[in-house]
Amino acid sequence: MSKLDRKLIVFRNGVETHTYRVGVGRNGLKDKLRSGDQATPEGRYRVVKKVPGSHFFRALLINYPNEEDLRAFSLAKKKGIVSKRAGIGSLLEIHGGGKDGVTDGCVALDNRDMAEIFEMANVGTPVTIVGSMSYDNIVSAAFGKL
Repeated sequence: MSKLDRKLIVFRNGVETHTYRVGVGRNGLKDKLRSGDQATPEGRYRVVKKVPGSHFFRALLINYPNEEDLRAFSLAKKKGIVSKRAGIGSLLEIHGGGKDGVTDGCVALDNRDMAEIFEMANVGTPVTIVGSMSYDNIVSAAFGKL
C-alpha cells in the first residue's frame, strides 16, 4: 500500500493483480510516532484477524505495532521526540467505509472494493505499507536533491 499514491496493490506470486484507491490517516505522509497522531504507519505487517461485521463494513486487522515499530517508538521516547507518557497505539485496520475520506491512521476503501480484498486475504497475508512506490514523484525528487 502506498500512502502518497493512495493505492493498495494486490500481488499474487509477485505479479500485480488488482489496484484499489484508498484513504489514509489525516497525517498520512507523516511517520506514525504515537497513539492519536492520525498517521498511517509504514512497514511490513500481516493480517491477524478478519472482521466480517466491522463498524466500517468489513475489516482486516493488521499486527501494528510490530517489533520494528516498538523499537522505533522506544528510541523516539529516549530521544524526547515522543512524550514519556505517550502510548504507541494499536487497532490498525484495512477497512471499508470509503476511499475518499481520511482516517485516524487506518487504510479505508469503498465497501465494494473492501469486499473483494476481504475475500482475497487470509490470516497471515503480508501487508506492506510504504510512503510511495514511485521514484519520480515530487516528494521523492525533493529528497533525492538533499
